[in-house]
Amino acid sequence: MKLPFTISLMLISLISFCQLNDREIRDLKTGRIKDDTSYVYWLPYKKDSRFLFIQGANSNMSHKGELSFDFKMKKGSQVCASRNGIVIATKSDSNKGGLKDEFLNDGNHIIIKHEDGSVAQYWHLEQNGVLVKVGELVQKGQLIAYSGNTGYTAFPHLHFQIIDVNGKEILPRFQTKKGIIYLRPGRWFKSVNY
Repeated sequence: MKLPFTISLMLISLISFCQLNDREIRDLKTGRIKDDTSYVYWLPYKKDSRFLFIQGANSNMSHKGELSFDFKMKKGSQVCASRNGIVIATKSDSNKGGLKDEFLNDGNHIIIKHEDGSVAQYWHLEQNGVLVKVGELVQKGQLIAYSGNTGYTAFPHLHFQIIDVNGKEILPRFQTKKGIIYLRPGRWFKSVNY
């Protein structure tokens, strides 16, 4: 009688030590958490600047089903490259923005391709606020644009997104004052850019 009880107790204790919590399981299943060997990005703004991270991946506002980020920024805030790469697309001639479908194609932007084939997208930039040209090599931390309020947007902010070489959105980790982390909305993050 003691032996089956002891074996059951041992199995229960082993199972309890190896289980992931529900959130970790959900995040792993959906691909939202990658092994922590993924690239560590710098925050996409000037060193020592702080901005409020207002909307994260898969939020109910406008990122449903998207792994993208919104940083609340005043028009004209400095936007910097979060990783080295080559500029593959830009748009900077628009002065239109709002929450109507007609503004979807009016977002000024920069797309930068990285050495592993992934791309970073920087959206809603100021009219004539793009400072780089297609084909230009950029270094992380380099000033590349000024934030704005163009395209499908309710207020000035920077929309930032990473897409891998296969076209799949990735949830990036960032270097912050608190270390290397996945960002959480509703918090201010200061760019440390070591």
